[in-house]
Amino acid sequence: MYQATTPCPKCGGQNLRGTWVCAHCGSTLLIYCPHCRAANVAGSRFCQSCGQSLSGSPQQASGQAQPPVQQPQPYAQNPPPGYQQPPYGPYDYQQPYQQYPGGYPPGDYQPAPQAGGDIVGQAQAYIDAFIGKLKQIVSTTNPILLSSLVVVVVGMLIFLLLAFQLGWIKTASTTKTAVTKDTTPPVISMVQVKPGDNKGAIIYWVTDKPSSSQVQYGIRPNYTAYTPLQSDPTTGTNTGLLVHEVGLSTLLPNSTYQYRCISMDKSGNKAMSPDMQFQTTQ
Repeated sequence: MYQATTPCPKCGGQNLRGTWVCAHCGSTLLIYCPHCRAANVAGSRFCQSCGQSLSGSPQQASGQAQPPVQQPQPYAQNPPPGYQQPPYGPYDYQQPYQQYPGGYPPGDYQPAPQAGGDIVGQAQAYIDAFIGKLKQIVSTTNPILLSSLVVVVVGMLIFLLLAFQLGWIKTASTTKTAVTKDTTPPVISMVQVKPGDNKGAIIYWVTDKPSSSQVQYGIRPNYTAYTPLQSDPTTGTNTGLLVHEVGLSTLLPNSTYQYRCISMDKSGNKAMSPDMQFQTTQ
C-alpha cells in the first residue's frame, strides 16, 4: 500500500507524513505558524494556512515542535501580609468542655426510643385509652339500659349462629349455581365416502362439537344394519370426536347402498345426516 512520506530538510531521510521528528537524525519535521498556530512542514517559508512568513519564527530557528511548557510556580508558604493568628490562652482543666464560647444552654431532650418500642408503646397507649373510655361509658350509663344492650347483642349472635346452622342464611360457598343443560345437537357436515378394503367402503364426516360415530346403511331403499357405536361421550370414558371415520365391509357388488351418519354429544343430543347413497363395483 502506498503511504505519503515527508523528506527531512536536514538529512533527506523519508518519514511518514505527519511525523514530528525525523526517524534518522532526530530533527524537527513540523513547525508552527506564530500567527495562526497551524502545523507546516519543516523548511516552509510561508504558512500554508494563513500565508504569514515563517522565516523569523522561533520554532524554525530553535527546531522545537512545541512552545516551551511553563512550570507551575510553588505555592507560597508564607501567610499574606497583615494576617495574624490569635494566640491560644491557657486551658483550665477544672472547667467543663465548651465547644464554643458560652456553650449551649441545657435543653429538655427526650431519650431516643429503642427499636420496636415506639410501636409497642403506641399500641399499649391505644388499648389503655380504649379501656378507660369503656369504663367511663359503663360507669355513666344506666345499668338497666346497659343490661338490655348486652341481652340484645347476645341474642343477635345466637340467632345468627342458628340461622347458619339451619340454612336460613346461605353463603356464597353453599349457593349452588344453576347449570343450563345443552339441548343443541351437533351439526354434521362434509360427508364423504371412499372405497375400502374387503369389498367395503369408508364413510367420513365432521361435527362442530365432540360426539360419537355411527352409520346406518342398507341396500336401497331399505336400512338393514347399524355399525357399532364408537367414541360415545355419554359414558364418561370418551370425550367424543370432531372428525369421524366409519368403515363398512362385506358389501354386495354392483349394488346401490344408502346410508346416513349419526352423531350424539355428551348431553345425549343426537344428529342425523340426510340420506346419501353410493354404488359398489364388482
